[in-house]
Amino acid sequence: MTTMPLEDQIKVIAKIKDKIDRDKNGTLIYLTISGSHLYGFASNDSDVDYRGTYLTGTEGLLGLNKKRDVIEMKPDIVLFEMLKELHLALKGNCNVLEHINAEPIYRTAEFLEMKQMINNAFPKRGVYNSYRGMAMFNYKKFIMKGRKTHKKYLYVMRGLMAGIYVLQTGRIEPNIETLNKYFKIPEVKALIKAKREGFENDDITDIIENGSIDAIIPPLFDRMDKAYTKSKIPDRVDPDLWDEVNSWLINLRTEKIGK
Repeated sequence: MTTMPLEDQIKVIAKIKDKIDRDKNGTLIYLTISGSHLYGFASNDSDVDYRGTYLTGTEGLLGLNKKRDVIEMKPDIVLFEMLKELHLALKGNCNVLEHINAEPIYRTAEFLEMKQMINNAFPKRGVYNSYRGMAMFNYKKFIMKGRKTHKKYLYVMRGLMAGIYVLQTGRIEPNIETLNKYFKIPEVKALIKAKREGFENDDITDIIENGSIDAIIPPLFDRMDKAYTKSKIPDRVDPDLWDEVNSWLINLRTEKIGK
């Protein structure tokens, strides 16, 4: 997580809450920091990416002028309306699940309730497809086309490691340094060190020789496939858990906002 000064965090939170109140007549539910700070390989010049969820005022959902379900602010702030957040989480979207399980810089009691429900409900098929798809996209677009930088390898490796980890343990873990305590891959440690020191766009040959990193990736894809087959996480969301989340959202809209 970033070491961003508390006073700066307070200013960002106030700015976001004001935007939600003015544009959505709504409420901020939680806010966290994503990107390289969340993933565990931020360098001194890494941008700070904010992600979170808000609740739109009820009248904004019922009238003719339907509100957008996303708030985007500069420099890099993206927030989803609660309905969109829940739908993505229940599909197993890895990015949303990681934000929900990250350390928040702002949270409400409702966030804690949501987090517990989602972590009991997300399906393994969606998580598998999301993590594997993200890793494969970066692998084909960059690594296989010769763009072999520290940053690109880290994004591929992190996606594979996080996907395997959740399928085997049932827990979401976005931080690659924490994940590597489980996997113990020396090359990952070297990649993290180089990225943190500002060499993210340099070729990996200065720290890893003999193509050893390339030999690691295909077996990790295979390991993820096997982890999916053996995982005890339900393949789909249990209907009772879906109904629980649905009832919770209805109560949240009518009792917390109620306007």
